[in-house]
Amino acid sequence: MLYALYYPQRAESGSENEVDRPKKASESQTDSGAFFIPPDISAFQYTIERMRHYQGAWHSVTATLFPNFQFIDCEEDVAETLKKENLPVVPIPEELSQLLNDLCDPQHHIPMSKGIIRDGLAHVTEGPLIGHDNRIVRIDRHKRLAWLKVSENASRNFTKNSTSVLVAGLEITERLS
Repeated sequence: MLYALYYPQRAESGSENEVDRPKKASESQTDSGAFFIPPDISAFQYTIERMRHYQGAWHSVTATLFPNFQFIDCEEDVAETLKKENLPVVPIPEELSQLLNDLCDPQHHIPMSKGIIRDGLAHVTEGPLIGHDNRIVRIDRHKRLAWLKVSENASRNFTKNSTSVLVAGLEITERLS
């Protein structure tokens, strides 16, 4: 099962263009918000590829999807042990976990997708968002981002700041009427 470790101070570090590097397993709790994670447990972060415009051109950059969290994939008894050591362990809902597994490559990275808009609806033509067209609730064509609803059963009344949505890179290459 997938669990998250919450680090509240991590949001202040670095710019959004940089990927927050995971803390080493040997670090103890410090003012920077790092916690001791046993060496037999591998922690990781989810990242996305997105496009940024600077120096007169578009560049592919990697950004952290959830900057305040590190994730561990472990059994429930291991998570309970970490909770007893006062680590902020949060279980991830199965639906979000499944969506992240569908979209991510083995390095927990969501590459950029491409698509078209036909009759006002997005149709993904390449990338990990293929088959998830019905989850797209908002597209920012300028920033080349798409907001996806986590639950397929949820209504479309989400805001881009909602906790029930996930952000992924999506470049719209064509608009057809």
